[in-house]
Amino acid sequence: MIHSAEDVEALGYVDFISLLRETNRCPGGKQTVRKIIQNAFLSRESKVLEIGANTGFTALELARTIRCSVVGIDVSQAAVDTANAMLATDLPEVQERVKFQFGSAYDLAFGADLFDLVIAGGATSFMDKKTAALREYHRVLKPWGFLSVTNLYYESAPPSRLVDEVSDVLGVRIEPWGFEDWVKLFKTNGLFEVYFLQKNRMTARPTEAMVQYIDYFMAKEHLQTYPWEVRDAIRRRWTRTLAVFNENHNHLGFLIGIFRKTVLEEEVELFTDYKQIDLGSLHL
Repeated sequence: MIHSAEDVEALGYVDFISLLRETNRCPGGKQTVRKIIQNAFLSRESKVLEIGANTGFTALELARTIRCSVVGIDVSQAAVDTANAMLATDLPEVQERVKFQFGSAYDLAFGADLFDLVIAGGATSFMDKKTAALREYHRVLKPWGFLSVTNLYYESAPPSRLVDEVSDVLGVRIEPWGFEDWVKLFKTNGLFEVYFLQKNRMTARPTEAMVQYIDYFMAKEHLQTYPWEVRDAIRRRWTRTLAVFNENHNHLGFLIGIFRKTVLEEEVELFTDYKQIDLGSLHL
């Protein structure tokens, strides 16, 4: 329970986001989810596991869009509770296809060869034992199943001071990895092959937009039940958090990656580089 400004400051990052009831979308939002659906060939029959489901955005969007079955896990019980609260307000046909539960990526409570798609989002970024998590993703995927990631990466080198501030906000030490670092990780030990990759550049937002965004959250009905001291602490922490994230966005990009669980070793391909021709520019 939150009773004081000290309680607000003591919350972990995910628990704080859950307090705000922020949707916490994946980078690119619904357009990213759309690309995951298309490039992982999802259908109503697909079974999906989301690692680090947080407040439920991606899992719910999948079920709303194609009515597939989704299990979302998170190591924050507060996030699981918030996601389930969101799920309870949705349509019955969505509710019957989505489940949120507490769980760790290091020890997934599911049998082998079960899911058509594992969505890791950016959750792997926050894990100390990344390779152990990848082995669990691989284990629960069906043969030739897909792993989807939407990792933030650094397009330009951030100052060490900023890396420290982002790590402090998130409560976990982040590594200023670039695009190639993340792709290399997901190809580790030949567990996955690269199936689809897309790079996207991010930009910071103007001050006015930031202020409006903070005001929107502070006007939420459930936050109005807290005393002034607590609301003020929430605003100060949210303002501080977004200021750090906004500066960080000047250096960030995000990748949409689809990796496939390999079963058989394939022959090396030679002619993999090509340029796509825009037919709209041709006079036919």
